[in-house]
Amino acid sequence: RTLRQFQFSDWPDNGVPISRAAETLIDLISQVHKTQAQFGQDGPITVHCSAGAGRTGIFIALSILLERMRCEGMVDLLLTTRLLRSQRSNMIEDESQYA
Repeated sequence: RTLRQFQFSDWPDNGVPISRAAETLIDLISQVHKTQAQFGQDGPITVHCSAGAGRTGIFIALSILLERMRCEGMVDLLLTTRLLRSQRSNMIEDESQYA
């Protein structure tokens, strides 16, 4: 079994990335999906930050929203947040993380 690890370190704990870093985060999410498709892996992607809620929630939400935008041409941030919080409370912890 081969494990591929991606790390995004330009994001402060309990904060939001600056706009340049936010673009890089979106690029990273795209690269993760491309890598998964390239190697034919359909298993889960593991995502984690120090608390497993704030930055992790944003990464997962962006991943879901980008994929829905690509497939359906629309997104629902509230529904996505509710879905994530039904699996783990406190996902996307802070109002500033919605920006």
